[in-house]
Amino acid sequence: MKSYFLENQLIDKLSGFEPKKLALAIKALKGFYYSRGSSVTDMCKLLKISAPNGVALLSELIDRQIIEKKGVGKSKGGRKPELYGLCEDAFHVLSIDMDIYQTRINVFNAANQSCSETRTYEIALNNTVETLELLVSSIESFIKEAGVDRKLLVGIGVSMPGLVDSRKGVNRTYLQFDGPSLKDVLEDRIKLPVFIENDAKAIALSVWRDGVAKGKKDVLVLFLDWGIGLGMILDGKLYRGASGFAGEFSHIPIVENGELCICGKLGCLQTLGAGTALVKKAKEGLKEGKSSLLAKEELGTLSLHAIVDAALRGDQFAINLFAEIGKNLGKGISILIQLFNPEQIVIGGKMAEVGQYLTMPIQQAINTYSMSQISGRVTIELSRFGKDIGLNGALAVVMSEVFDYMQKHHH
Repeated sequence: MKSYFLENQLIDKLSGFEPKKLALAIKALKGFYYSRGSSVTDMCKLLKISAPNGVALLSELIDRQIIEKKGVGKSKGGRKPELYGLCEDAFHVLSIDMDIYQTRINVFNAANQSCSETRTYEIALNNTVETLELLVSSIESFIKEAGVDRKLLVGIGVSMPGLVDSRKGVNRTYLQFDGPSLKDVLEDRIKLPVFIENDAKAIALSVWRDGVAKGKKDVLVLFLDWGIGLGMILDGKLYRGASGFAGEFSHIPIVENGELCICGKLGCLQTLGAGTALVKKAKEGLKEGKSSLLAKEELGTLSLHAIVDAALRGDQFAINLFAEIGKNLGKGISILIQLFNPEQIVIGGKMAEVGQYLTMPIQQAINTYSMSQISGRVTIELSRFGKDIGLNGALAVVMSEVFDYMQKHHH
C-alpha cells in the first residue's frame, strides 16, 4: 500500500515522536478537531493519561505550531479553563463535490473554513476514460489556479452519486473501469491520499459531525437533488451495510405499474420524488399551458434550479409541484421511520432550498402514513449548509478517515 503522506507539513511537524506518543498526539488532534476547543482536562480524559503527561504533550504540540490557545471555556465553579484547538493552517483538505452534471472544488483549513473561491467544472458523469481525464485535469488546474499549497494538504475528499464502496474506493455506477480503483487512479495521478464516498453518506457525516444533527445517535439524512440519496446515522455510527451500499432508498417501488425507473423497475420513489421527476412534471404542466414564471424558460434546458427559484418567488405552479413531490417523499419516509425509529430527519440538497414548501407536505404525508407512536417524536430539520452541503460532505469524509490513515502510514 503506497503512502502519499511523505511531503506533508503536518507529518513533518509530528516527526520525532516515538510511536506510542505519536499515537496519542494523533488521537489528540482528532479530539481537538471535532471539539473546536478543549481544555487540558478534556484532552487527558479522551487520551486516558495523567495531567502531567497531558500538559507535556500539549506543550509539545504548541511548540510544533499544531495546537494554539483558543480562549477560555465555561466555568464549572472556580477558574475558567483555558481552551486549546488546532491552528487554522495545521492542514488543508481538498474537497470535491460531484453531481451528474457538474463538479465543484474548494479547499478548507483545519477550522473548516474555505480558503478559496469554489470553482465549478462541467463534467457529465459516465464511464468513459475521457471523463476521468477531465476530472484529473480539473483537480490539477484548481490546485494551480487557486494557489493551493500542496504541502498543507492531508487529503482529497470526493463526494459523488452512485453505488460507492468507500472501503475499496470504487463507484459501481460511475467512472467504473477494469483495473485499478478510482481511488487508486486519483492517488497515483495527484499524489495525495483520496477518500471517496457516496454523496448522501458524505452529507450525513457532515450534518452529524458538524451540523444540525451533532450529538444525535439516530438520524436519517436525505439528500434531495436530481436523485434521492439517503445517509443513515444509526446508534451513533454511519451505517454502510455489507457492501457499502446501504441507503438506496430511491429505488423502492412506491406505486403499482408506475413509470419505468432508470434502475429497470416500475414505480420507484425516484420516478415520483426526485429532482428529475420534478423537472419532468414541470415540463408536462408547461406544455399543457399552465401559467407560471417558468413559462419563459426553454423547456429543453429547464433546470431544477429554475423551479426552486420560481417557488421561492411565490410561483403557485412551482409550489404545487413541490407539494406533490413532498407528499410522495413523505410516503417513502414513513417507511423509513417505521423501520429505523429515528429521532431526527435532516433534509438537504437543491430541492431542500425551498424550505417549508417541501417540509410541510412531507410532514403531512408522514402524519397520514406512519404510526403516530413512532413518528410523533421525529423532528424534520433543514441541513442549513445550503449550497455548500456537498463540499462539506467531502470534507467530512476526509476528516473521518485521515487521522486513522496517518496512524497507519506514518512511520
